[in-house]
Amino acid sequence: MRMIPFIILMQLFSLQARATPEIDTLCQEIDLEVNALKWKLPSCNKLAEWKSLGQSVKGRPLIYAEFGNPESKNTTLIFSMVHGDEITPLFIGLKLADWLKQQPVMLKTHRIIVAPLVNPDSFFSTPRTRVNARGVDVNRNLGTLDWKSKALQAWKTQFKSDKRRFPGNEPDSEPETIFQKDLIKLTNPSKIMSVHSPLNHLDYDGPTTLSLWRFPKDYVEECIRLSQKVKAKSTGYFIGSLGNYAGTERGIPTFTMELPTANPKKAWDYWLIFKAGIYTVIQHGVPRVVTH
Repeated sequence: MRMIPFIILMQLFSLQARATPEIDTLCQEIDLEVNALKWKLPSCNKLAEWKSLGQSVKGRPLIYAEFGNPESKNTTLIFSMVHGDEITPLFIGLKLADWLKQQPVMLKTHRIIVAPLVNPDSFFSTPRTRVNARGVDVNRNLGTLDWKSKALQAWKTQFKSDKRRFPGNEPDSEPETIFQKDLIKLTNPSKIMSVHSPLNHLDYDGPTTLSLWRFPKDYVEECIRLSQKVKAKSTGYFIGSLGNYAGTERGIPTFTMELPTANPKKAWDYWLIFKAGIYTVIQHGVPRVVTH
C-alpha cells in the first residue's frame, strides 16, 4: 500500500479546514468588485487556498494564503488593502497570489504569505473609506510603545482630528489590527511589505546603524542592504503604524509600497512596474533575530 507523506496529509487537512462558507461568500464579493473594476483575474477561490484568522467588525473573514516551502527561513509577509479606498493595492495582492503559483523554482526555497484584503468592510462600503467599520484607521491602531501617551494627542494636533486618521480610543481595539499582529506572530516573517497608495514611494522602517546596540551587526547590515536594493527610504514616523510596530520596535524590516494612484485603470501598469521590487524583497535573505 502506498503511504501518503505526512506533510501532504496535513495540507489536505488544512485545505478542508479552509473551505468555509464564509470565505466562499467573501470571494463572491471580491469577484463582483473585480469584475466591476474590469480587472482580468481568476476568480478569488481559484487564486489561492485561503485561510482565515479572525473576522472584521462586520463579520467578514480576514484571509491570507501561504505559498512555498513551510520550512524555509526566508519568509516574506505581504499585506494589502489596509485602507479600503486605496483600490490599486487590492489588485497587487490578488495578482501576487496568482503569480506566485507560477514560480515553482522560487517556491522550493522561499515562503510567502499574502493577506490581500486586510480591511474588507471599508472596501465594500459605499463610498469606500480609509477607516474600518468603527471609524478607526487600522494603520494607526497598533499598540506601539508610545501609543497610550501620544496617539490621541498627535491625532488632535498633528492631524487636526482628521476622521480619516482616527487611531481609536484604545490601542489594538480593532479586529483588523489584531489580524495583522496575529499574522506576524503566526508566520514569524523575516521581512514585511505592505502595499498602499497614492504617495508614490517606498518607505523603510527597520534596523539602521542606530540599532546596532539592539541587533547583531550582520543582521542590521542585511536589512540595510535590502533597503538599498529597492531604493527605500524612511519618510516618516507614525504612532500605531505597522512600520513603527514591526519595523522600529521589533526590528523586522518593513517596507510600505505606495503606488502612484488609487486609479483602478492603472492597476495592471503598476503591477508591471513594481513586480521587480516585490520580487527583490521576496528573494533577499534576512536572518531572523529574536526581537521580543
